[in-house]
Amino acid sequence: MGLSWTDRVEDVSAHEWDSVLVRSFRPSPFLSRHFLAPWAKTFAAGHPKRIYRWERNGETCGLLFLCLCESAKGWELLGGEQVSDSLDAVVVSGRETEFWSEFLSSSRDFLSSGPLLLPNLVDGSPSIACLPRLCAGLGLSFRLEEMDRSPYVPLPSSFGEYLLLLGRKERHELRRKMRRAEETTPGLSYRVTRTREEFDRDFPSFLALHRKSHLEKADFMDDRMEGFFREMAEGFLSAQRLRLAFLSGDGEDLASAFQIEWNGALLLYNSGFDPRYREASPGMVLLARCIEDGIRNGVREYDFLRGRERYKYDLGGRERIVYRGIVRVS
Repeated sequence: MGLSWTDRVEDVSAHEWDSVLVRSFRPSPFLSRHFLAPWAKTFAAGHPKRIYRWERNGETCGLLFLCLCESAKGWELLGGEQVSDSLDAVVVSGRETEFWSEFLSSSRDFLSSGPLLLPNLVDGSPSIACLPRLCAGLGLSFRLEEMDRSPYVPLPSSFGEYLLLLGRKERHELRRKMRRAEETTPGLSYRVTRTREEFDRDFPSFLALHRKSHLEKADFMDDRMEGFFREMAEGFLSAQRLRLAFLSGDGEDLASAFQIEWNGALLLYNSGFDPRYREASPGMVLLARCIEDGIRNGVREYDFLRGRERYKYDLGGRERIVYRGIVRVS
């Protein structure tokens, strides 16, 4: 009973990991083994890691995945800032204060070597609520700074109701773009990838559209990133959580969206489109269809994840604040 650690992600069993995550306050796909295991393999190979296990009465009730961040000369949540969207300790809901109290009390020497960096803490996290008080009581400092915004849309029971939630201008523009796409693109259609056979056919199309979208995206999706995306996508596919969506027309794919269905929400992780069809607004039309499909399948929320891109607000996005927490020895 208590706190222990290992330096291998593989030492945490799938059952143990899943059992704690599903009982946490806000289960995040970015804290699942489908995301963190490929991330550690791709971006943290050769870097020191500490995976803390917190037990109570013979049962694992908390996990904390850390990696040494050389640039900050401290330890950071596994997943980092670049490709993850919401991170935290993975703790059974209601026991966060107990977990952090024991971790901080027993880790003062560990923390004296550098800061503990907690990026991508989403507004409402129990860690945000309890860490200031706990750190103050232990002579540690805790700073919270805003990193980004994460727009989302609560979904009603029909697509018609969703359209009515938009502002008048945004609703008119979306309808106009959807109508124009239908009128100007022969054979316009929408599909979602769910099976292994479909994935093997469609994943190369997602990569191609992603790279075509913008020079920065082409630079981002290098061979290493492609390997990470593929392994992560296959993990979510095996868990029946992957929702690759495509808008097609004129005999080819025009836009794609990498989505994860998780805990009643549909999350937009990444996307791409063919600039040759820019006039048909394929990216915007695809996301409207994704929202419509999500509503049809009982999804309660469409989460655009981190980033303040205009289209997220045009589609009704409301803001969540994403923070970075920093713990230091005073």
